[in-house]
Amino acid sequence: MKEMSFEIKPLEGFGALEFGSTPKQIVAQLGEPDDKEEIKDEDMGDSMIYHYDDMELSLFFEVDEEPVLTQFETENRGITLFGKKLFDLNEAEIIKLMNDHDYVDMDTEMMEDEEYENEKRVSFDDALIDFYFDEGALTAISWGMMMDLEEEDEDDEA
Repeated sequence: MKEMSFEIKPLEGFGALEFGSTPKQIVAQLGEPDDKEEIKDEDMGDSMIYHYDDMELSLFFEVDEEPVLTQFETENRGITLFGKKLFDLNEAEIIKLMNDHDYVDMDTEMMEDEEYENEKRVSFDDALIDFYFDEGALTAISWGMMMDLEEEDEDDEA
């Protein structure tokens, strides 16, 4: 594995990893994943997930003709955003950090079901990033890329 930055780059990627990368490009940077999943879904499309356990990082690929990297998810406590270690910040500090960098399209949801019990999701739609909190403590972060909806709409019309 190559030396890598643990900096989230909203709408761009993570460290040297960029959205739109292929699995081969990711393996060249990170090595083989510890686990791979393939998900077949007629409605949402097929996808693949690469899990890197030591990094506490999962990479999601959408599979159309060729798989491309579209989302990251992590619980890695060393993750940074705008130079700040996110797991050292509380919810209000993360919201302020995002607002200070002009991300203001915020939405929150209490995720009260069997899987999440009392988890809160704080999303910034303009950055395509979700922060998950359990009893006020950050537990996970998920971020993705903008999809080209115009191209998809054109494909649907054809």
